[in-house]
Amino acid sequence: MKKLIILALASITLYSCSPDSGNTTGFEIKGNLSNSKGEAIYLEKLAQTGVTPIDSATIDEKGEFVMNHASPSIGFYRLRINASNFCMLVLDSAQKVMITGDARDLGNTFKSEGSPDTKLFAEYNALAQGQKMRTDSLENIFRTAMVTLKLDSIRADSLSKELQKPYEVMVSQYSEIVAKKIKENTSSFASIMAIQQLRPEEYLDIYKALDKGLTTKYPDNKDIKSFHGMVQQTEMMVSRTEAIKIGNEAPELILPMPNDKDLALTSLRGKVVLVDFWASWCAPCRKELPNVKRAYEKYKNKGFEILGVSLDKDRDAWIEAISKEGLTWPQVSDLKFWQSEAVQVYAIQSIPYTVLIDKEGKIIATDLRGADLDKKLAEVLK
Repeated sequence: MKKLIILALASITLYSCSPDSGNTTGFEIKGNLSNSKGEAIYLEKLAQTGVTPIDSATIDEKGEFVMNHASPSIGFYRLRINASNFCMLVLDSAQKVMITGDARDLGNTFKSEGSPDTKLFAEYNALAQGQKMRTDSLENIFRTAMVTLKLDSIRADSLSKELQKPYEVMVSQYSEIVAKKIKENTSSFASIMAIQQLRPEEYLDIYKALDKGLTTKYPDNKDIKSFHGMVQQTEMMVSRTEAIKIGNEAPELILPMPNDKDLALTSLRGKVVLVDFWASWCAPCRKELPNVKRAYEKYKNKGFEILGVSLDKDRDAWIEAISKEGLTWPQVSDLKFWQSEAVQVYAIQSIPYTVLIDKEGKIIATDLRGADLDKKLAEVLK
């Protein structure tokens, strides 16, 4: 069965990496926790390199504590009693925050006042937890069926495909709910977390709206500037992905062959062409090459051609792999690794990857391998 992807809030990737020191804004966190035993409690800012201590206090006999030595900039924070007992906060300078909850289970019981972004973060998290429960139920159905019905591989694959349908519906419904909430909170820092659950190619407008809202509100914030750069890259990638949709004309590629002469993809016009993106260092690519070779031998006299486009960076390794694998179709590479022009033009995110082009230069299929490649070629070249 295709693994059902659990949608939960993604790992935090955007934080300020400089510690805060000295309260100059009147920022304060007060707490009242039940079941406390006088523990120490710590406020930490989450960073790409780890966590940065911000402030600490001791919970008194009434379960109360106060932290007012820091002046935190907008970002994601952790209020913890120990490594497994903490809650997540989204804090900004000048806020006066009140935390209540059970000191024995802070993460699941805490409530906050005075931090709108923390409340919004909790709402996003609740949505993610609900989605996880629903997708877990499908996973459990599959596992139960496998055990009780003793399904063979064919029936298991059939059930997997059936469960994939409601799973996709769940994902779509969840994404729409999250997108709507982000659209209502485009100036909220907490929305950075939630938007990572949305597919950029489907929700680029939401990414851009959040980028605009946060950039307007926090024009000098380093985290927001990083997010802005990410959105710009995403927009560029989506644009390139749109360019290689099925039915569109395949973008031109002009790259050098091993003899240093350039070969243009359009020079193969008039044949059905499989553009095979690979590299000598890519083990899955090398494993797939026998399937590609079989397809070439079977269809090369029926108007079929392959153009191998390598993401190698070592010329000798590339040429050696061509010889060792016995590849007799045209090969090209600019030897620029993941900075290759081919990666940019065809929005390649992983290899092996293939693009099948018809005789007129239109894209008719992508990412074909093994039996699927043979089946499609039989259909096109019949």
